[in-house]
Amino acid sequence: MNNCYATLLLIVSVLAATTSQADQPPRLSAEGQQEQLRHNFLFDQFLEERKAGYQGKGNNRALKELTILSESKEIHDGDELTLPEGAERIAGLFRHFGFHGTDLDRIKEVHVFPFSPDKAPPRSVQVETFYRVQMPSIPLTDEPPKSMKIKFFMKNKDATCHINDLVFYAQKAIPPQFDTIPYRDLGSEFPRERVEISIDTQHELSIGGSSELQRERWFRMHETPGTGDPSIEQWAADRGFLPGRGAFKFNPGLTKKWGNNDTLKEVEGKPGVPDLSLFENYDSGIRLRQAIPLFLKKPFALCFNDWPEFMSVPLKGRGTPLVEHFDDAAELAAAYVADQINDAGYTAAWWEVKNESSVQSEWAYHWREKEGIDGWGLLADFHNRVAKAVHQKAPEVKVGGPSSAYMQLQIKDFTLFRDQARFIEETRGNIDFFSHHFYENALMLGAHERRGQGYSNYLLGRYEAILDMLRAHMHKVDNVLPILITECGSLQNGRKPSDNWLRLLAWNAYLNKSMQRPDQIDLFVPFIFLQMSWNPYSGDAAFTPKTDRDRHKTIADFEPTTIAHFFDLWSDFDGKRLPAEFERDWLDVVAVHDGDRISLAVTNMGGRQIAVDLSAVAKQVGATGAKQTRLNYHLGEVVFEPEHSVDSAAIPVDVNETTVIRLQLAEPLSPTETLNQKRWYATETAVASVDQPHAFEIDVDDSKHVESARLIVGVHRAGGVTEPIVVEMNDTAIDIDTGDANEFSEFFAPIDASVPKSMVRDNNQISIKVQKGATITSVQLLTHRRND
Repeated sequence: MNNCYATLLLIVSVLAATTSQADQPPRLSAEGQQEQLRHNFLFDQFLEERKAGYQGKGNNRALKELTILSESKEIHDGDELTLPEGAERIAGLFRHFGFHGTDLDRIKEVHVFPFSPDKAPPRSVQVETFYRVQMPSIPLTDEPPKSMKIKFFMKNKDATCHINDLVFYAQKAIPPQFDTIPYRDLGSEFPRERVEISIDTQHELSIGGSSELQRERWFRMHETPGTGDPSIEQWAADRGFLPGRGAFKFNPGLTKKWGNNDTLKEVEGKPGVPDLSLFENYDSGIRLRQAIPLFLKKPFALCFNDWPEFMSVPLKGRGTPLVEHFDDAAELAAAYVADQINDAGYTAAWWEVKNESSVQSEWAYHWREKEGIDGWGLLADFHNRVAKAVHQKAPEVKVGGPSSAYMQLQIKDFTLFRDQARFIEETRGNIDFFSHHFYENALMLGAHERRGQGYSNYLLGRYEAILDMLRAHMHKVDNVLPILITECGSLQNGRKPSDNWLRLLAWNAYLNKSMQRPDQIDLFVPFIFLQMSWNPYSGDAAFTPKTDRDRHKTIADFEPTTIAHFFDLWSDFDGKRLPAEFERDWLDVVAVHDGDRISLAVTNMGGRQIAVDLSAVAKQVGATGAKQTRLNYHLGEVVFEPEHSVDSAAIPVDVNETTVIRLQLAEPLSPTETLNQKRWYATETAVASVDQPHAFEIDVDDSKHVESARLIVGVHRAGGVTEPIVVEMNDTAIDIDTGDANEFSEFFAPIDASVPKSMVRDNNQISIKVQKGATITSVQLLTHRRND
């Protein structure tokens, strides 16, 4: 960091300490001031006389796409296209760029100067008339970027294409008014609010049959064994992290020459049929054999993708197999798994059939009903075929999917939920798990502050509500399988403080929420890499190459990034679960004990900074002190604070922060009893409101031994929940506090209420009435039983 920048950080404050935002405009971090200049340049200068596409109306109108060039040009192999001056300044505000034209299917790849001169950013769409590419990561530098250029490489050196334009596309539409939220210490204009957390130290909490946290489920990275140098793998292992999930792309994995391996070809005289004799001499286990000893044979996940072009739908769907070659594609997958076991001695414990196959850019058959194509039906059929083929060759391997992206299941009156529900039904008896991805959109820092401004991501209850819907339907159709979260994080470009903070808060919040569901989630993998050779300066990598050398192999050749502190925050969080209680919305707490410590993971997704009070617990257990590890955003920077002593009565947790708190004990904790937690679901889901109450039924085994219970109702409503929810259980009214659900422009989250244990029966009749326009997404009872 240069001296001028450091000085600027010292003299700016995030908010006036004594004046509310309404009284005085917020003062921004140094990054925020720079971003405001860039934003103003885009809207005040660069947009002039350029075609722009907007979303929304009135105050919600925002820029979605911008035509940078609009001229027809013939492109040859090696041609460079220079973008107008200023394009390099605004590129980082957009997620993709694309071209319209003709013969664009002839393009092999493009390189982007000065941001990615040597490597091609991933393409997301390529057809004859349209080609779209992900905007490369923008390197961190104090120097102004050079002019932006696109260099084209054709599949055939003699081929040409024509482009008619070049368009930048935003992931989240950009409002004309500059957004200050990412560049402020949110909630710092208000006093901290005290939140007492009580912990039952006489009981351990058992979920899914175990009180162990089962660290190996949660503390993973988006890596496969042997991908990185042993020195880098050991760095992660020292912090208690394991490989979690990777992807295997048939193209280019088998279609390109790698070392001494041959390439996959078609059977002579049988177009589209892969010649599996390749595996007689192919080595599928090179990388897995190179993993450090700790990683060898530890369960992890892999995902198939990009089947060879000779057997796939042309251009669309990233290697979507042709229907007539479904069985051939399944046999290819099974042959690869079997060969990897033979060559490496092991393979992934979980194999996903097709990456993010819920979207058309990955599965070419979606949303083509007018052509008589049933995309979700074909997807379920293909998963069944791959599962059967793999199970025949490797019965111990678990196969599943659909590795979903874009989990906005409420879209089009819950059409996307019905698609997922159908997949659950039609894969019954064949696949072994379901897997999904959850991402916070770009520009989505400050979820609670955005609740009335169109916040539509998952960390304010939508994540839990969606998981509950899916789980309830599994129970309905008797196909209850584990869930794998095989990607999650943010869609934010860049490596500036606000970019890194969105990634970190998303990984941490999703992790804390997932750790509370070991009865449902078998594996959790954030989208964080140790290092990315194909995108070395990605914001999702814990290490980037040092610039003073050309060779980058061992950990000494790399430098840690800000997000490497994700590993430090969680390095030894483990133990047996303890019940924790608190009265606070938008707060997540996981408590464990391991010998002479009680550890808490606390995530604050609300809009106020809080002071956690553990003094009563500390007194109860005779704690000798309290300590905290923080990974937070403060004064425009992401700040990591290693473990340090704090006052147990006032432990600071800021907005969007996840922190680890520890109480040190004079003697090891020895709970004598266990509370067993279980979820019981009604089988009806996505029930639209009507004038009359809707009836739900929930069966609970051995209800007379229930110690405590909560009724949890998932609710969705555009415009928020502005009227009371009327609930009766077994003919007794239950008061449900809707909290701030009326403040949301779109509410989608669980709302819960305590239920007296005397009210719980083996068969429970529940009546719920919600206001017009609402949907009851799921209903459940969460119970605790004592186990002496």
